Amino acid sequence: MTPPVIAALIAAGFVAAADWIAVAKADRLFEGIAKPAVIFCLFIAVLLAGPGTSPVRWLLIVALAASLAGDWLLLPPGQFVAGLAAFLVAHLAYLALFLLGDLEARWAAAGLAATVVLLATAGRPILAGARRARLGGPVAAYFGAICAMAIAATASGSVLAAAGAWLFVASDTLLGWDRFAAAPAASPGAEARRRIAVIVPYHAAQALLVIAVLGSPA
Repeated sequence: MTPPVIAALIAAGFVAAADWIAVAKADRLFEGIAKPAVIFCLFIAVLLAGPGTSPVRWLLIVALAASLAGDWLLLPPGQFVAGLAAFLVAHLAYLALFLLGDLEARWAAAGLAATVVLLATAGRPILAGARRARLGGPVAAYFGAICAMAIAATASGSVLAAAGAWLFVASDTLLGWDRFAAAPAASPGAEARRRIAVIVPYHAAQALLVIAVLGSPA
């Protein structure tokens, strides 16, 4: 990676930390700037890494652009369904990106096993709550897309890609649990802690996925 790319990645890290502080302090104004700025910095890192002529590079750009749209749409008070659709596009782009590479069957099986465990535990109450909220179809489709992305990332054999994908799954699982399965937060502080538990693995996931793709020989 070139120095400008590394600088953009470092900037993403600093902005992410600032966003976490804003979430902890319930500073919605600053959060509205910092949260999408993290993905914007990662987007710049990808653009600085090269002209983006390969399908993999273009799919990464699509994934980050859709994620940036999703971040804007989910800022409080949030447009949940629209944000869900934006991130669905992001996961499908990531999935296509990994499917372009060589996948290993044994790691795909490991990813599939992890998905089955997830769906049998946290996934069941989340999907049940989504159905009660009349969002069963969209949430099930989203769950399927992100799990397929995580399986493909695991099958790629890249530790960074697999870690990023499963952190993404963890973040969205926590978000889904908070929205559809958990009791309302008892206090503003509890709500802030829940949101931090979602946003920290999300930012780490996006950064790891970008680094994995940019560092790949393909």
